[in-house]
Amino acid sequence: MKKSLLLAWIILSIPILLFSQTRQITGTVTDDKGNSLSGVSVAQKGTTTGTITDNNGAYTLAVTGASPVLVFSYTGMQPQEMPVGTGSVYNVRLLSGGAMSEVVVTALGIRREKRALGYTAQEVSGEALSQTKQTNVVNALRGQVAGVQINSGGGAPGQGSRIIIRGVKSLSPGKNNQPLFVIDGIVMDNSTITGGDASGQTGLRGMSNRAADINPDDVESISVLRGGAATALYGQAGSNGVVIITTKSAKAGKLRINFSSTYGIDEVNKFPDVQTVYTQGYRGLYDPLTIFTNWGPTVAEARAIDPTHPAELFHNYARAYEKGSQVRNTLMLSGGTENALLTSSFAHFKQTGVIPNSDYQNISVRLNGQFKAGTIFRFTPSFNYINSGGLRVNSERYNEQLSYWSPRHDVKDYIKEDGTMKGYRDNPIYGNYTNLFKDNVNRMIANVSATLSPVSWFDLDYRGGMDFYTDFRRHTAPGPRGLAGEMTFSDNGLGFVREYRISNRLLTSNIFGTFKKDWGSRFNTVLRLGNDVRAQRFSRLTSTGSELDIPTLLSINNSKVRATDQYEEDYRIVSAYGDLSLSLDNYLFLNVTGRNDWTSTLAVGNNSFFYPSVSLSYVVTDHFLKAPWLNFGKLRASLAEVGKDASPYETNAYYNSVILTSSSQVSWTRGNQRGQQTLKPERTTTLEFGAELRALNNRIGLDFTWYKLNSRDQIIPVFISPTSGYTSVITNAGEIENKGIEIVLNGSPVKGRNFSWDATVNFTRNRNKVVSIIEGLTEITLGDWFGYSGSNATMKYIPGYPVGSIFGTSYQRYYGNKADDKLTIDRSLPIVIAGTGSNRGFPARDLTQRVLGNSQPDWTGGLMNTFTYKNLRLSFLFETQQGQDRYNQLANYQAAFGTAPFTLDRNTSKVFEGVLADGTPNTQLVYMGQGVGPDGRDYTDGYYRNVYRGVTENFVEDASWVRLRNLSLSYKIPTNFIKGNVVKDATVTFTGNNLFLWTDFSGFDPDASSFNSGSNVDAFTGFAYPAVRSYLLSINLNF
Repeated sequence: MKKSLLLAWIILSIPILLFSQTRQITGTVTDDKGNSLSGVSVAQKGTTTGTITDNNGAYTLAVTGASPVLVFSYTGMQPQEMPVGTGSVYNVRLLSGGAMSEVVVTALGIRREKRALGYTAQEVSGEALSQTKQTNVVNALRGQVAGVQINSGGGAPGQGSRIIIRGVKSLSPGKNNQPLFVIDGIVMDNSTITGGDASGQTGLRGMSNRAADINPDDVESISVLRGGAATALYGQAGSNGVVIITTKSAKAGKLRINFSSTYGIDEVNKFPDVQTVYTQGYRGLYDPLTIFTNWGPTVAEARAIDPTHPAELFHNYARAYEKGSQVRNTLMLSGGTENALLTSSFAHFKQTGVIPNSDYQNISVRLNGQFKAGTIFRFTPSFNYINSGGLRVNSERYNEQLSYWSPRHDVKDYIKEDGTMKGYRDNPIYGNYTNLFKDNVNRMIANVSATLSPVSWFDLDYRGGMDFYTDFRRHTAPGPRGLAGEMTFSDNGLGFVREYRISNRLLTSNIFGTFKKDWGSRFNTVLRLGNDVRAQRFSRLTSTGSELDIPTLLSINNSKVRATDQYEEDYRIVSAYGDLSLSLDNYLFLNVTGRNDWTSTLAVGNNSFFYPSVSLSYVVTDHFLKAPWLNFGKLRASLAEVGKDASPYETNAYYNSVILTSSSQVSWTRGNQRGQQTLKPERTTTLEFGAELRALNNRIGLDFTWYKLNSRDQIIPVFISPTSGYTSVITNAGEIENKGIEIVLNGSPVKGRNFSWDATVNFTRNRNKVVSIIEGLTEITLGDWFGYSGSNATMKYIPGYPVGSIFGTSYQRYYGNKADDKLTIDRSLPIVIAGTGSNRGFPARDLTQRVLGNSQPDWTGGLMNTFTYKNLRLSFLFETQQGQDRYNQLANYQAAFGTAPFTLDRNTSKVFEGVLADGTPNTQLVYMGQGVGPDGRDYTDGYYRNVYRGVTENFVEDASWVRLRNLSLSYKIPTNFIKGNVVKDATVTFTGNNLFLWTDFSGFDPDASSFNSGSNVDAFTGFAYPAVRSYLLSINLNF
């Protein structure tokens, strides 16, 4: 596969060599004091040819034509044009005082001046993304964009990431709350498909979100549109925000060849603490075969009984993991003439996981071009083929089985000479090598863009695209071989083969006309009218076979029990939209948009809905506010409405086929959920105000945003009486509110001839609450997670409470005459101690489901610093999420099995602080251990198993963290070292990701989640695939 793709890429890239004929211009750019300027834009006027100056202010640009003109521009400097004659070296000095003219990519891929936007839009350059060396392009945004919360889910190879912009907007547990992804103007799929595993565990295997297919080295920039006015032109598809990816394209000139290679090592960044004093057994008695991993005697006492007992307990959490690795190689060719440009790239990425026998591979071939016929017609085709997938381990099951494995036994001693499992119970490592789940995705993303400009005041644009992929998944396990003394891995059963064939096709077509009119020198108008069509088809075919006849023949034909299942889904939406932009004297801008969607998922009469927006931008410094220290000041405001339609087939009842085994006839059963013909779309109204300031010769900048979003007419399932023939009904009900602030502060404290320092700070605070749900319904359960002895944790939506609330059991509090609202805990009150019963003297448990914490952070932030000295560049990014909680399932298991350090007080006695039911102080001394205590009382399983493990409150922990997300140190090899070689420039970079973590959370990294990246459930962790720390070395060569 890899060789075939490489050969095809080489053949397709040959035209680039033919188009690349031109001449080279070099020079340096300095400021008015003679200091070199890095990052200056140097472009050939009237073309897309351009470059930027390096750290020494030097540039090299290939130009075409008889009389080319160079345009130099830099923030805070006056732009300058320079005609190019017969010479080859042109040095330029820029003067201070330039106006802001930053351009960003907005809705529909339209580039607009940032000064004209009445809403916030933040762009991250490809260079900033590339220096993070993240395996997933979504993770590369972490800490760099305000208003965006990204959780990686874990460190599995190729694992998906969850991205939420300005909070959750839909109450339905299965509703998508992630933003729309657009690549080169075409909508792309970013789903995380978890269906397809009959055991229900696919989502815990670190499956990829489809944005992970994109090669980060191919990305030129990413724009994040957060507000309703910014995304209104995308209609319901943009209701959660929009992430716009622009890929790299060629510049006119001779052939450019770029090769980059990265090698890295991954390791688990945080292990849970374990106690190493007490070994396997129960009630202090040694038993090397019991399930109770650490309730036995001390190691010394056990060795006196069993000389084969190791001198120290194994730290199996550390031993069950290993070093992972990652390798990425990208080769890119680009070049052409002013009228014909081509870019092609070939990339290969391979990652092995820290859990044994887990891996991921991604091969990408990309080709795009741009062809022009003067200024009248432009045609831009693009094609990207991706093959990805790998071995996906069930990390939740792996870590759960690891918690059952006693540290008296070495978990790495797992296999006998005959290949069967070794040990006293299920060994998780053996399971990973026999219970295999592998996916193989083949994806094609193709799009075409054409622009016709017959006259100066009118453009006609068309963009069409296809995003199609097939996902073949195979889950296998051998059956028992019948050997003497054979131990079988319980999850393998009698052997099975499960195959899943998933396909998804997304077609998009967008055509719009742009009318431009200048009414004199002061007033300008731009009107766009367009039509958008999007059609999607999803299908899944599942074939399973179990009870294998020949244990090691992994074929469905070899199975005794077989089954098949098929599902198909079609979706279409047709839209018409308009966009009117008005400008007065280039300081006052008004933008009005409107879009009407017709969707296939709602009944006729409710399937048409209109979304308007209005935004205003006022550049006060260009109107009246003049100050020598203030370079730029802008106020903005916007009001918009966006929304979401229903998922397919929610307006009707559906039926499932059943084959009657007695007659082999097909019959049909009705589903449990009743549809509603009266369903209408969810709607979100967004109000936004903001300000942008640039001061001190553009050395410092501030971007402030306040927003409020109200999402109403929620489409949610409501439980109804089974006597109706259904268990739930889909209806419109409920409202959720999000409001918050976003702050972006950037500056250049130092900018000298050889040294510069640039810094950016992002801060976000989002507050949300469930305003209402349907009358007669008190709560909506989002997700539930297991805990021993009734200590389950649950995420619920309850009116008046914020999204992300975690509910569970707690310790009783003594309220006295104070009112108890039955939902919250007043932790300032004393705990009630049981005065009677088997648990007398211990804290009493409150079985009422109360709010114990919240999964949403109070605030998030990022701090990026970049230092440049000559050819050396150092950058580091700190990221934080504060005020969030997680339910730690691992800690619950550690309490149950005695592995947690806090269980070391098991042989002591204490008086619990608290009061009895009548309010009098507790004075009873109790034994913390198991069995008969010093007082002669039988404490049976002891405090930690009888009481502690059954209280959810003990395991809802503060999951706030601060981490060094990224550190990058690069050195550009001086040109005199490589002068005369084929290599034009070379850069060596060391990168560290997730290097340091500061958190009070007791388990693995709390950023990992027990649910997949597409889920709305984010409060539970413990057994997820652990996050990793990465050390990477890269080299980048230009030829």
